[in-house]
This record gives sequence, C-alpha cells and structure tokens, in this order.
Amino acid sequence: MFDPTTQDKLFNEYITPGVQAEIKARSKLWDMIQKSDKVELGGLYARIKMLMAASQAAGARSDASYPSAQESTPAEGKVYLKRASMFTLKFDGMAMELAAKKGTPIAPEEFEKKGIFITVADDMSRQLWGDGSGWWAQANGAGSGATALILDHPRYANLKYFAKINRIIDGVTGSSKEIDSNKMTAFDESTQTATITADSWTDDAYIYNEDAYSATEGAGLGEMMGLDGIVRATDPPAPNASAGLQGLLVATYPEWKAHVKSNSGTDRELTEDLITAGLDDSMEYGDTSVLLCTLKIRRAWADLLTAYKTISNQEILWGGWQGLPFLYDGKRIPMVPDRFCPDGRIYGIDEKQLVLFVTDKKAQVTWEKGFGANSAILQKVAGYNQYQAEGHIFANLGTYLRKAHVCWQDIDESSYA
Repeated sequence: MFDPTTQDKLFNEYITPGVQAEIKARSKLWDMIQKSDKVELGGLYARIKMLMAASQAAGARSDASYPSAQESTPAEGKVYLKRASMFTLKFDGMAMELAAKKGTPIAPEEFEKKGIFITVADDMSRQLWGDGSGWWAQANGAGSGATALILDHPRYANLKYFAKINRIIDGVTGSSKEIDSNKMTAFDESTQTATITADSWTDDAYIYNEDAYSATEGAGLGEMMGLDGIVRATDPPAPNASAGLQGLLVATYPEWKAHVKSNSGTDRELTEDLITAGLDDSMEYGDTSVLLCTLKIRRAWADLLTAYKTISNQEILWGGWQGLPFLYDGKRIPMVPDRFCPDGRIYGIDEKQLVLFVTDKKAQVTWEKGFGANSAILQKVAGYNQYQAEGHIFANLGTYLRKAHVCWQDIDESSYA
C-alpha cells in the first residue's frame, strides 16, 4: 500500500540530489559560483560590504610629518533573496502503488520523466544570465485578439531557449498587464512566433514568465540578478534602476561599475588584442578566472587558435566544464561557451567576486510539507488518485566588486551558422 507519509526520506535521498545534480549539470553559473547562506532579517536579504575607494594617506615625504589621516570609502549593499524557482511535481497514484509492489514507493525514474528538473535548471540559467528585470522577450508588433505573438530581444536573435512550449506567460507595458497567464502552445524558430490563446497587446510589450513581473525591488519580488545586470557600466534596469545594483547607484559611487568593451552597436572581428585590452582593465582589480562566451564565439576562437601555429588548440577546464585556452601573461584562462550567453558577447568574470546567496548551502532545495500530525512532502490531490509535491529554491546573485569583471560586446558571429 502506498503511504505518502513515508516519502520524506525518499525525497531527501533521491529527489533533492536529483534537482541539484540536474541544475549543476545544465547551468555552469549555478555549478561554479560560490554559495553563501549568510542572510539576515529572517532570511530576507544578505549584506555585502565593499571598498569603493582606498585611503590615499601614504607616500614619500620631504619632512618628518605624517600624511593627513583619511578614511577609506566603504559601502554596504543588500542582496534580497528571490523566489528563484517554485515548482510542482505531480504523480499518478496507480503508478506509485504499482511501484511500491516492487519495493520502491516511488521509482526514481518517475521524477526524471516529468522533465521538471530540466525546466528548473534552464530557467535558473536564464535568470543568472539576465539583468534582474525578469523579462525575456518583447512583442514585435501589436496584437488584437491575436494568437500569433512575434517575439524579439535586443541581445538574442533566437529565443528558442526561452520560448518553451506550455510555458505560461504575461505581457506587460508600463505597469499594466496586457497578456495575463496565457499558455504558449507552439513556437516557430524560423519566425520567432509563439502561438497563444487569442489575446491583445501593444508593440514592444515585455514578456515575462507568469507572475514574475515586479515594479519594485525587494525580498521575494521578481527574479534573480544575473551577469547582464552586474557586468555593465550602468545601473541595472527596473526594478533596480532607481536604487542601483544592491542598493548602490553609479551616480553616487562612480567606481561601482564593470568594464565594458563595446563598439557602439557595430559588430567587429574577434581578435586576441581585443580580449587582452579588456583583461588589462579588469585584472587590475581582480583575477579573471573564466571567459564565458556564445557557442559561435567559441568556434571563432577555435579557428584563431588553429591559425596560431605556436598555440596548441587544446582544451582547458573550468571546474568540470571544458573550454579553450586564452593565454594572458602566462596564465591560461578557459574560454567556456554557454547557451544562454547574449549574442556577440564575452564575459570575463572573477568567480571569487561573485556569490549566490541561498537559504541552505547544502540542500538548496526546500520541499513544502502538509498540515497535521502526519504531514508529508507528497500530498494527495483532493478527489483524485493523484499526488503532488511542491518545492522551491530561494536565491539571488551578488558581487563584491563589479570592476573585477569585464564584458566584450559587438563581436561579429555572422560567419558561423
């Protein structure tokens, strides 16, 4: 007989590690960035203390007097925890009861079949590459009672990794929700068109996952901050625009920005000197540990390595991830491709200056439990021979020093299909 009250141990032994393993296997950033569970005020946010400017009370003297005392310029930021992923697993009661006859209350294969772990992993990757705004596309043209929603994005030509079938979306213009909880039933890559239930929207409406939009920054509001919001020379967009990244505005703290190597929107060829010039800037403040790039830029760099007969075209690892080497002052920096990296860009990051705040470094995943003395993770669906489990991951990405990171933009990828 299947008994849901005995399933807690199974979830902790099989399912939680399965979620973690899937995310780590599909998300390079979640896998490699250090985790911290040092959060305050009931777990609402984490504090980050940073040095914005060092004291200059030092130097040679022509007399016996010491320099006038100065204080370094400190700053303290807040990284609010987000409901980064909330997910529901659903199971057929008959299948579980039959599995129990074989000695396993719930066959671990059942969890993999649901595909929810892949969905969670890919969406976490998307957020960690984003700018903290939460939107992942815009409407390319208005619609009135229409079912064809054409999508575009200023940083992605193909939205196939974002526009997933059965994804429920909202469309927002200003603070008004125009598309409300509408399911995508198909997506055409060739035209970047999503099929939805008949709805209406204005041109350039921002597309979010269902209920992900937030007009304000705070604990549990909106999505996680990502690299695109951190590795830039300006404040991130709304909802962080008014207060700045981690509550610090660039106008108030001019040093609170990353290095950006752009070409005013005009694509240019990838060269060794282009990357070296950016590293010259960021290495003054940090130690670039990886160059994250698109799949096409990885191919372009591989071609350059092949042309450099004095440089071997061999792979180098970033943790368990394979990349190609970039030689900088005798250091071999791995260039690692990521599906979610924006088009035409390379991000040079110092992973020691990034931190993922979570509620529990070990578990990372929390399962909800039912009410009553026999509360269990797996709950029966009223009126059905079905069971469901609900889980979540609360997290957010922060940085100690933005100037330790660099982004190269406007790199030509047109030669690579």
